[in-house]
Amino acid sequence: KNMLLKLKMKLIMVIVSLTAVSGLIPQAHQRSVATNHRQRVLPPLYLLGGDDEDRKPLTRDEEPDEYFASDFESLSTQEKLKDPLVIIGLVSIFFPFILLIFFNAMGFIGI
Repeated sequence: KNMLLKLKMKLIMVIVSLTAVSGLIPQAHQRSVATNHRQRVLPPLYLLGGDDEDRKPLTRDEEPDEYFASDFESLSTQEKLKDPLVIIGLVSIFFPFILLIFFNAMGFIGI
């Protein structure tokens, strides 16, 4: 009975191993019908706004005073720092470095 149990366990291990390894076997590349058409590729000139020579570039003096800005962008720096998301962002950036300095000072890690 013990030998039968070992045989079953070996069989299960072989099946699990084959299942795991089967995901690593490269599959034949199949092209779908939707990807058979060619995409139109635009030259970089058109992606950046074209080559309209009559159009003047926008300068700070020509920009209207009422441009699109969210309420958050119009806040002062002091008011922005009171926002909880800004505080969470700053803490999440600086906390790992502060923790690293603390652990290094306490001798838990050596750098």
